[in-house]
Amino acid sequence: MDVYFDQFKPTSSVANYLSVGSKAHDVQTLGFELEHFVVEKNTLALVPYRNEEDPSAPSVQKVLEQLQGKYTELSYESDTQGNTSLFGLSRQCIAITLEPGAQLEVSIGPTTSIAQIEKVYQKFRSEIDPILATMNLQLLELGYHPTRQARNIPLIGKQRYEFMDEYFSGTGKHGICMMRATASTQVSVDYTSEEDALAKFRVANALGPFFAFITDNSPFFEAEKVGTCGGNNQHASSGLAVPHRMARMACWDDTDPWRSQVARDGYSEDFSFLRYAENLMEAPGVFLPPQNTDDAPEYLGFTSFARALPNQFISEEMVLHILGLFFFDARFKTYLELRQADSMPLEYALAFAALISGVFYNPEAIKYYADCFTYTDSMSVAFAKSALRKEGYEAEVYGRPATEWLDEMIALALDGLSSTDAPYLAPLARLIEQRKTLLDLSL
Repeated sequence: MDVYFDQFKPTSSVANYLSVGSKAHDVQTLGFELEHFVVEKNTLALVPYRNEEDPSAPSVQKVLEQLQGKYTELSYESDTQGNTSLFGLSRQCIAITLEPGAQLEVSIGPTTSIAQIEKVYQKFRSEIDPILATMNLQLLELGYHPTRQARNIPLIGKQRYEFMDEYFSGTGKHGICMMRATASTQVSVDYTSEEDALAKFRVANALGPFFAFITDNSPFFEAEKVGTCGGNNQHASSGLAVPHRMARMACWDDTDPWRSQVARDGYSEDFSFLRYAENLMEAPGVFLPPQNTDDAPEYLGFTSFARALPNQFISEEMVLHILGLFFFDARFKTYLELRQADSMPLEYALAFAALISGVFYNPEAIKYYADCFTYTDSMSVAFAKSALRKEGYEAEVYGRPATEWLDEMIALALDGLSSTDAPYLAPLARLIEQRKTLLDLSL
């Protein structure tokens, strides 16, 4: 259904679409997304979407084709070479899609419990793992590809990814890495009003450095091992500096100042859905999707959406396109999506979902953190990331030891979880108690 709020103010359509997303107070659902690398089982070598040199070789396309019989809806697109390609599968409560470097993303929800997420995901694995085994492949949950440099990972052939690749080549240094070589865990929560949404948004951004730190599962960067020493003096053979920690987050932070890190003005007193929408509309648009079935997508580059869509009606499809082309640490759709966590093995990914649920559906926790971060700004968030990357658990963040924030976060999350969901938090709680991260375990 088209979103028609004001024919002459497309920015209002975006803002009002976010307002429509407000849920009743008793609705507390979770969205869950887990991205995977498809790799050769013995070598962890990259498996491309399509093997152009050897069409008989295993590929992500072949995996999807063998899996498609289990799904009710299939998504085909014409790729940039004119081939009709299978890029997605879906059925009730789950969708399988591909990221630019053929990372396989599993999206589940909305659900009302962590147990339901686990059940749906395990069914997916019971179907795909036997297919992978016949090809000697596996799914790998890491924040960064372990064996291949980003420049040597081909894009899957969607026109949108070609446009994004061209655009990001003119912004930060790590857009190529972000698109091709990173994988994440994302969790979404509902909001009950604009006020509730903005409070959760500010808390999500302020706590984001802690989320990125405790879910750091990127032991490799550009096919070389990262570590807690060396830092900016250590470079991969690609020429890019190897981060101390949180390599995937470092890539996102250096992708595009318009659409990564913390959304502009997120901590200003007059921040609102309308202000959020205005900032999106004034940012470079990258590209527009086809308006009609016979049209081609239009590359915008650094031309803003406001300039490309002046005073005209925009459809719900266009609103979703605009919202989906921004990749902040936390972003709005008709829910709040938290994007700071690396891809992780399922038990840790579910623990992260439990952490987010326990904090963001705990009104006392949101009020407490909102008071803590009244005077926080995007620069403070950047400093927090830097401190945690360099000093880990020894860091001081927002004027307190990182360990105090993390221990407190686990306690507040436990208070906000049901008795059935609380046990899922244990893997992350155990890491924090041991003063470890997934990166520390892998090193």
